[in-house]
Amino acid sequence: MSSPLDRYRLIDQLLVPDGSCAYWRAYDTALDREVVIRLVHASDPRAEVLNTAARTAAIVQDRRLGQILDVMKVPPNEESPARIAVINEWINGESLLSFMAARDWNPLELQPAIGIVTEVAQALALAHELGVQHGRLLASNVLLTDAGEVRVIGMSIDAALLGAPHEDLIRSDIDALGGLLYLMLTGRSPFAADLFGHDQTEAPSAPRHQSHLEPPSHLRADIPQDIDVLIGRSMFELRRPRGTTKIRTVAEFLGALAQIRASIEPVAARPGSTRFRALAVRLTVVAVVLAGIALLVVAWRQLYIGPEADSSRPLNSASHSSAATPQASASGRPALVIIPAAAVTSFDPFGDDNHDGINDASAGHEHQNQASRAIDGKPATAWTSRQYEMANANGKGGVGLILDLGKSPSVQSVDLTFGEVGAAVRIGVSDSQLGDPNRWPVLAKAAAGDKKLSLRSPRAIAGRYVLLWFPRLPPSVAHPGMHQVRVSEIVVHGRG
Repeated sequence: MSSPLDRYRLIDQLLVPDGSCAYWRAYDTALDREVVIRLVHASDPRAEVLNTAARTAAIVQDRRLGQILDVMKVPPNEESPARIAVINEWINGESLLSFMAARDWNPLELQPAIGIVTEVAQALALAHELGVQHGRLLASNVLLTDAGEVRVIGMSIDAALLGAPHEDLIRSDIDALGGLLYLMLTGRSPFAADLFGHDQTEAPSAPRHQSHLEPPSHLRADIPQDIDVLIGRSMFELRRPRGTTKIRTVAEFLGALAQIRASIEPVAARPGSTRFRALAVRLTVVAVVLAGIALLVVAWRQLYIGPEADSSRPLNSASHSSAATPQASASGRPALVIIPAAAVTSFDPFGDDNHDGINDASAGHEHQNQASRAIDGKPATAWTSRQYEMANANGKGGVGLILDLGKSPSVQSVDLTFGEVGAAVRIGVSDSQLGDPNRWPVLAKAAAGDKKLSLRSPRAIAGRYVLLWFPRLPPSVAHPGMHQVRVSEIVVHGRG
């Protein structure tokens, strides 16, 4: 007798909470992708709860939330009784719990910790508006991907199968958001130990005073009082500061977190500011020292090598040049040259321009009529993405550009100039235009920062297409409160 599970090939058993329930990593042979399968016996009291929770959670469409692909009833066979199966997408990433463990539980800085919790809270706020709660949000449910995304897994269904720490699921999610922030800023877990019974990674517990958790500032002196207040207003087991009320919604948590983030956000130094003058003094000192070293080298060469040597000996091959005409390097290989792009297209794989409910993949475009401005050699022109309310392109996970080189050279570096503010970027190279940006072989990547970047890899990648993927869009200068990326110039260097 055939089963709806026949199309899936089981790979690894991820979790066995009890005799009636199991989590599997599997391969979908029909759609050529990996998935997660949660199974529970149909006779188990949790089966109907799981079925309802999964179907309800599936209505929430946000890139940051792990997608539920299918919910099915599996008939019994000779080996297994009837079961309920929930199929989720498989997300390549590291859990926040594993990430903190790999750091030996050393705390994160304020900005990245707040950034991660903001992404999680924004996704939960959207779900709560639709009447869906997570219910069992732990550090093991938050994934950090190679693309710089924050993804949340187990929405509603983990609480149905493994239990929720509190009956009020809205308050449970708010409590968990405060707990995640506490964990990242202190390296100590405020979550109840019994919630980690199924996790192989055991986090060190946060200290307590009688029945209450110690405030995070008691573990780390540089934590602002506003953080103590926010976590105290969010968590059940932390004393609420006098004169404050408990946070009632995720939206309220987000608002308070945004105010804290704005108060600690670094501000660019103005030319007349003390910080700017101090930086200028340091740069001047460095320039003077380097000039002195150069003069000493010239004098030494004149004294011990002779003036003829300078005119006859080629420049040291270690000096970097991006000349368009190739020259032999010390290794005998030709130097890097500029590889002109034959064409450029905008890339919006997670958009849905035709509103058919399916991501557009490699057919997705965003402001395609502007794309050629990124390679026209004119710094004053730029390709500009749409304006988004959130840095992750309103849950899509980013946008990008694809350069067609017309041939398959060995690509080794890319120079990139932004029109306004520098953005996080990942460079991929491939011989085909892949619909998923995460599948492109990575040449180089950089965090948000400078307006001009030169990304060079020690290992060249041969390919016709070069992807510039922007997983997080910077704040817009022209439109406060919105996010967008502007790309003025892209120059590719390589061989052949």
